[in-house]
Amino acid sequence: MLDELTGDDLYAELIMLRTNDSRYFIVVEGVADVAVFDRFVDLDHCTPIPAYGKDNAHACLARVIADRFVGVFAILDRDWLGILPGDLEDDRIIHTHHYDLDACIFFSDGIYEGIAGSFCAGSSFRQGSPGCTTDDLQRSCVDMAFPLGVLRYLSERDRLGLNLSKFPLAEVIDADLSINLSSLVSIATARTKGASMSNHNIEEVLRREIDSISEKARYCSGHDLAKAFSILIKKRWHGKIGADVVERAARAALNSTEIQKWKMYPRAKKWVEGTSGKVWRV
Repeated sequence: MLDELTGDDLYAELIMLRTNDSRYFIVVEGVADVAVFDRFVDLDHCTPIPAYGKDNAHACLARVIADRFVGVFAILDRDWLGILPGDLEDDRIIHTHHYDLDACIFFSDGIYEGIAGSFCAGSSFRQGSPGCTTDDLQRSCVDMAFPLGVLRYLSERDRLGLNLSKFPLAEVIDADLSINLSSLVSIATARTKGASMSNHNIEEVLRREIDSISEKARYCSGHDLAKAFSILIKKRWHGKIGADVVERAARAALNSTEIQKWKMYPRAKKWVEGTSGKVWRV
């Protein structure tokens, strides 16, 4: 039933909740986000509310803004904000500083390094050793996830409608951990009914776009980075960990020291300046 929830439904829920809950409502995109923020927000003053999708969040927040509903804020994924039009912008809305919440966790210091140390076979992975540092892990994963991220962007920008959901990234990664762009495009179009461009044209546009981008990390979603990390662990250190376990472990490993480094931390505190309210526990 949650896939049938609308922004109007969410807005009605906020109105109903307000009748007996005076806390600040922080709208987030999903229940997994709630599980993260519940650990860091001051639950005496705030409560995260799942929107079950960004479209629902936008529709609800548009009503909040129009009706001047007090005490409702939002933390949403950055996605293509500033690159493609469509995101709702308002002082009450904060976007993640990386592509999404999971990408923010991925780029936090030491988290993925610690996961690698726990899941790699034997002593093949040594934290802090050459090739095993946080920078090394991040660089390798970004190199794998980046082309898929650019293809997602092109599909959105050019309205290609490619089916890239749950994309099997491992199938397009070669032995040297490079991504095979021809295979990437072939699989993407094979999964898509009525792709509006030929494989050759899509690959040509993809290669040209990749060459024009310097900020690779900006195009990497947390899900794709977790898949890349799972592939890296298997191919380089013979460890076994699925991408879903990677994401859950990373979310659990996030700590208050790291989240205080995020751009959203001081921005959220400004929501309640001049009041007795409090957004974060620390």
